[in-house]
Amino acid sequence: MISFMQMLLTALMAVSTENIIFAGGIGFSRVLRAARKPKTLGMYAGFVTLFSLISTVFGSLWNPILMDSSMMIILRPVIFALIVAAVYIVAAYTLKSFLPGFYKQYGQILSPAAINTVVLSMPYVLKSFKLDLPNALGFAVGTGVAFFLAATVLAYTLDKYKNNADMPKAFMGLPAVLIYVGILSMAFAGFTGGKLF
Repeated sequence: MISFMQMLLTALMAVSTENIIFAGGIGFSRVLRAARKPKTLGMYAGFVTLFSLISTVFGSLWNPILMDSSMMIILRPVIFALIVAAVYIVAAYTLKSFLPGFYKQYGQILSPAAINTVVLSMPYVLKSFKLDLPNALGFAVGTGVAFFLAATVLAYTLDKYKNNADMPKAFMGLPAVLIYVGILSMAFAGFTGGKLF
């Protein structure tokens, strides 16, 4: 029961903080691109979750080696990014070889999902190598849910503000979305007191 609660708390922490990161602009362009294809959002978020889980678990295996290093602050992000790249290569090769139909349909979102995993997880890399399995699972699920929520909100706003007759023509589409996200980021920043970490 304690492990399950730790998993849920870690997931909640990842969802809340990563939505602040999206609203603050980091990783926003990738989420905006994903929001333009709402039919693939669930699979995209699933890939982000999978990449986060595997890279966090494999990254935690490096923690005992890195603890004694004076370059730990630099090495952890580099190792994490390399693990995500390796997981992407293995996933792309496996899907292309064994599930070519699935790869043909969803292969184009694999690399953006890997890049989003690095962008989303980088603020946590110094802590994520210390996570045990329940917390790593919670972190991965929270990362995927945060991505899905942010992309869903953006997909809704893109659609709503693209064809709004009451809006001045200069603000239709992306400018309206950027203003909307700016207002959201101010609200999220208010919850954190202006500090992310």
